[in-house]
Amino acid sequence: MQHKERVGRIDPPVWRGAKLNYQFIEIEHHNSSDKPMSPIEILQEFNSCYVKIQAIAQNENWLLLIADKKIDPEVATHVGDTLHYLGEVMGCVEEIVEVKFNQESKS
Repeated sequence: MQHKERVGRIDPPVWRGAKLNYQFIEIEHHNSSDKPMSPIEILQEFNSCYVKIQAIAQNENWLLLIADKKIDPEVATHVGDTLHYLGEVMGCVEEIVEVKFNQESKS
């Protein structure tokens, strides 16, 4: 991420965070103009993200970057944490999908 310099200083982290929040709101606004997503569609999107992140985590070039200490080894931990928490989210959404599926199959 590039930081704009202001009189020889970079933006403080709070400003950078505000900019990230603004970017997220823009993404959220864009998605809100689409039709609402069903629980199964939400689960599919999370699963797609999980698969992509997992592919990066297992990629030979990624592993070499870590092994060669070209990036902070703690980054690998963060990626693992991301996969863990995304898996937890998917488990929660799966429960909703299963309940909805069971309700619809009984109808």
